[in-house]
Amino acid sequence: MKFCKYCGAQLEDNAVCNCEKSRAARAQQANAQAQAQYQQPVQPQQSQYQSPVQQQYAQPQNPQAQQSPYAVNNTAPVGENAFVKALKNIPVVFTSFFKDSKTVIKTAKAEKDIVLGALFSAIFFIALILGNMFLMLSMSALDFPKTLLVSLISTVLIGGFYSVILFAYVKKYNPTENTGKAFVDAFITFSIESIPASIIWLLAGLTAFISVYCFVFFLVFEMLYLVISLVNQIKANVPEAKNSTLFTLLLTLIVAVAFTIIFYIGARLTMWSFNTSSFATSALTSLIGGGSYSSWY
Repeated sequence: MKFCKYCGAQLEDNAVCNCEKSRAARAQQANAQAQAQYQQPVQPQQSQYQSPVQQQYAQPQNPQAQQSPYAVNNTAPVGENAFVKALKNIPVVFTSFFKDSKTVIKTAKAEKDIVLGALFSAIFFIALILGNMFLMLSMSALDFPKTLLVSLISTVLIGGFYSVILFAYVKKYNPTENTGKAFVDAFITFSIESIPASIIWLLAGLTAFISVYCFVFFLVFEMLYLVISLVNQIKANVPEAKNSTLFTLLLTLIVAVAFTIIFYIGARLTMWSFNTSSFATSALTSLIGGGSYSSWY
């Protein structure tokens, strides 16, 4: 025999008292057991999902800094001059171009980094100046004002043709594209694609000290690179259905002829810039234009 500890009623050995206090005690005990049962699984779930959230917000506030090929621009102090930021990006973009040129160009266009594009166009212009100066020095015919003028005209012709043709094809196959944005994107594309062209032209000028034939070799190599680069950039903006073999051949032919004309104009300007008549001058004239040339001044 036993007695209820709440009301004192006599109970059988296995009986449970149904008084109010006994029922309340049993309900409280059941709640406590339920809490103890479900509390343990909840804690691991909190720790399981809390860590990724903390890791997410522990990352740098600017996620583009990790994705961009030139993170210097993204991590620059707020308010820093755009020119200074682009200037800092030059070596990073230069090295990244040879690793993944498509991503570099895509990122530059996405960030509308026209300042960076202008800087690489300026570098291309400087490369033409230096290459032409080396050529003139190899022939003892340096006239710096004329060399500067020839380099400027060549840069405008090459860069302008590249940008305008790429812009025209983008607008043709994507007429909804904003006109201003399409042209800026074309200019940025040329500017970054001019990185190898700058190197090739410097090599052309340096090898002119060895032989005029070495210079002509790099001259042809330069033209081939620009043709292939422009054709690839155009094809990247043309729908897959239009990218037939015939289209590629016709496009390559058109671009090659256009660049040949541009380089011929540059060659004639180079002949005009010579201020002496030497054996090397005659050799280069015969290679490019044939025969003698008349002075333009």
